[in-house]
Amino acid sequence: MRLTLLRLLPVRLNGDYMTDIDLFKKVYLFSSLNEAELESISKISRSRTFNKGDIIFFDTEPYLGFYVVKTGLVKIYKISNDGREHILHIIASDNTFGEVPLFENFGESPKEDSRYPANSMAIEENTQVILIPARAFTDLFENNVKLCLKLISGFARRLRYLNHHIEELTLKDVTKRVAGFVLAEFNKSNKQNKKTKSEITLQISKNDLASLLGTIPETLSRTFKKLNEDNILEVTGKAILVLDINKLKETAS
Repeated sequence: MRLTLLRLLPVRLNGDYMTDIDLFKKVYLFSSLNEAELESISKISRSRTFNKGDIIFFDTEPYLGFYVVKTGLVKIYKISNDGREHILHIIASDNTFGEVPLFENFGESPKEDSRYPANSMAIEENTQVILIPARAFTDLFENNVKLCLKLISGFARRLRYLNHHIEELTLKDVTKRVAGFVLAEFNKSNKQNKKTKSEITLQISKNDLASLLGTIPETLSRTFKKLNEDNILEVTGKAILVLDINKLKETAS
């Protein structure tokens, strides 16, 4: 496992200033903020770039602030006492991670002994993230009630997503979880492409997918095989061909 130490660069370098304001507009946490508020956040932010396998932070490291993914993918994970990795989230572009320590003791300055609650790793080459320093960010909103309420609104959207993820893991069997994941990726892909395509490509490894869905690679492989035998999916490497969208929806529900 590689650990890369990178120099922090101001976001405003190389003409990226407005680009990052446009990015922040898409982030759930900032989705209710106006242009001036987004600009104030951009001024304190710093850009970093990681390669696949680089650690962004460990759960033993001092808390510096939270991150926004600009490009690439980041996985958030914990290691159990027996050494098994469990993926909590896969973070794609326009999303944040590492916010919890900043907000869990609202009204208090970030403590020197605060630590990140989990580990994070870049899982794509040239993953670009933006660090928003904790203390500078706290200074922006601690005397601004309206801004705080807007941030709470953003957190509510995130909480809805997390509740859905927990329901998927606890109330559905593995087949439904896999079908639900493929269906969500299918819908997202076609929404982005603005046309109907039957094939999608996994953006993460099957090992990471198994961990994300709360199962093991062997079970995931058996599930894909069963969905293939039922003429619902055809899986070749990271390519997944949806053979019957109606059966897929029925299986996922």
